[in-house]
Amino acid sequence: MSFKTVLKIILIIFIAIFLGTIIDYIVHHANARFSVPFSYFPHKIFYGTLWAAVAFFVFRKFVTKKWLELAFISSFAPALILQTIYFIRMHLALDVVILFLILHFLMFLPFMIILFKKYRNLFA
Repeated sequence: MSFKTVLKIILIIFIAIFLGTIIDYIVHHANARFSVPFSYFPHKIFYGTLWAAVAFFVFRKFVTKKWLELAFISSFAPALILQTIYFIRMHLALDVVILFLILHFLMFLPFMIILFKKYRNLFA
């Protein structure tokens, strides 16, 4: 896999995380109870991209090269890591962590599927 291909894949992941974070931004601004500091969103984009890319390349090398499975993994990894950190820091109760894990996963997944399907030739 060339360096250019790696950069394209990271860009695709970044775009999917960015679009998912826009949905998250809208949800967090829908009600004052869901309010978070603005710094939450750039951090989510940066670390979401980082962990999704790490998961993508690890699973691609050792588990699967199928674009759909990689889209699921790349959506689930940042959601799982984000919620695990919140749980360890005791920001949220376990039931809330699990709910938010599912919601964050679902925010990223449609964009990962659409982009991974469109650019599946990068995964061959």
